[in-house]
Amino acid sequence: MTLHWYRKTSQAACVAGAAIRVLLKGMEPDEALQQTLYSRRHTDNPEEITIDELLTLKETTQARLDEMRKSAGAIPAAGGE
Repeated sequence: MTLHWYRKTSQAACVAGAAIRVLLKGMEPDEALQQTLYSRRHTDNPEEITIDELLTLKETTQARLDEMRKSAGAIPAAGGE
C-alpha cells in the first residue's frame, strides 16, 4: 500500500504544521514532522511513508523553516524605523 494524502494540499499542510511546531513549541524538526504525520490530519496511513518520501518531507520542512526565519527578520513593507 502507498501513502495516501487526503488532499492535493495535504503534503504542504503537513510541512507547514511541522514547521510551526518547531517554531512555537521548540521541537526538533524530525519529532515535529513525526507528530504532524501521525496526527492523521493529512494522511490516513502515515506508517506507509517510504524513506524517500520522508527525506523529501524533511528537506521541504527545513527549507520552509529557513524561509520563515528569514522573513521574520525582514523590515515591514509599511516602513518602520
